[in-house]
Amino acid sequence: MTAPIAEQVAAVLEQLDRGPGLVRQVIYDVPPELRKRRPARGVWSAHEHAVHLPAVQPIMVRRLAHMLSDPAPRIRSYEPSRDDPDDALLKLELDTEMDRFDRERADLIERLRELTPDQWAIAADHEEYSHYSVLIMFRHIALHDLYHAYRVEERLLRKEWT
Repeated sequence: MTAPIAEQVAAVLEQLDRGPGLVRQVIYDVPPELRKRRPARGVWSAHEHAVHLPAVQPIMVRRLAHMLSDPAPRIRSYEPSRDDPDDALLKLELDTEMDRFDRERADLIERLRELTPDQWAIAADHEEYSHYSVLIMFRHIALHDLYHAYRVEERLLRKEWT
């Protein structure tokens, strides 16, 4: 049985609020000399996993605006390997990006707290997913934070580097 929308929203907002702190914790535990080291060709480093999160946040803000303003929104998927140069994330400065992540996530959460239950339920046609809504989008982002924090920790705990 699915929880009422208010409970789902509260859980998503709580996790969104925790995301930047958890990512900061794990990325700054990685020794600086290993942060940008890729475990294999074409596989992201800890740095790339961490800075990817603030890099995608503006995309979600634009999607939200689109979904709130268009009566029949269509969402194009975002795939970094397709949409960005291979070294784009390596060029970003970690401290600047983590500060931006904190600031922009706080702004986003403030905006999300203003949404009505009907706005959380707004659906869109997503080119990749069978169904998509404002709630699903931000639940996905909350899970996305955890996924990339996990990948950073994997780099931290790696015994051997090839």
